[in-house]
Amino acid sequence: MSYQLRKAETFGPGLRRLCRKQIEAAIAIATGEKKTSDTPVHEMRKHIKKARAALRLVRKEIGAGLFREQDHCLRSVGRLTSEIRDAEVRLQTVRELQGITRHRRGRGAYPKLETMLIMELENFMAAFAEWQTQAVLILERARSNIDCWPLEHFNCKQLRRAVQRTYKSARKALARAHATPTPENFHRFRTRAKRLWYDLRILRPVNPVVLRNLTDDLDALGRLLGRAHDLSFLGDRLRREEQNADWEREGHKLLAVIEVSQGDLQRGAAELAEHFFAERPRDFGDRIVSWLEDWENDASPSIPEELFA
Repeated sequence: MSYQLRKAETFGPGLRRLCRKQIEAAIAIATGEKKTSDTPVHEMRKHIKKARAALRLVRKEIGAGLFREQDHCLRSVGRLTSEIRDAEVRLQTVRELQGITRHRRGRGAYPKLETMLIMELENFMAAFAEWQTQAVLILERARSNIDCWPLEHFNCKQLRRAVQRTYKSARKALARAHATPTPENFHRFRTRAKRLWYDLRILRPVNPVVLRNLTDDLDALGRLLGRAHDLSFLGDRLRREEQNADWEREGHKLLAVIEVSQGDLQRGAAELAEHFFAERPRDFGDRIVSWLEDWENDASPSIPEELFA
């Protein structure tokens, strides 16, 4: 499934199609119709994020009420699985660190901690065992509302404003992270930068070469920030545990590794981000709209949306 606009497709129907397709993919995962290479929770949440990105691009045009209703549905599905996903991330992070340690020393260093996190994940999966049923009901409601989006006259200037807002928001979040380099501020910047990554992936066909480079840069940036966030997230979990736990010694040893690695990752990401976001938002928007206008002028007469289904 290609997450981008198509030639001979106008902007409004194109975004509506993309959002619908992502919701349908999330439903297929929740019902078990679609097999995944990663965990179902993780794969479904990725489709939800893509759907929300397409939705945000038409926020002004569909109206505050409809946007809130749609966004609430999609966020609700994410919240159904947040505890499970958080537990998956903590376990995955420890296993990756285990792999590094095993490679260097010939054995793992955190077996008790890994066992504890496995049990924690199993407990969350048991507690939220019905998440699929609830998710499907909510997602089907969100899918049915997409046809109500009034986007027949959505044009390149409106799309440019939406993407420019995303860029500006990420740039402001970066400035806050530079001024106060806390894990929370870097995570906020990461979420804003990832929104821009989704936006530019949608637009890639309008200038394939340049937008591929931009999305690749944002992907590299996101991976660094994602790794830093996962380490920080695990560190917070370790600090909350009671003293004298079976794995306390392993946890203290791991916290030292986390703090050093997290700082290195954040500094590397900040260097990349400073270069990427050096352009003023208005100038960035001017580039985007020039590509969109060329795309719009070159497009053939609109093809009915149902033919893209």
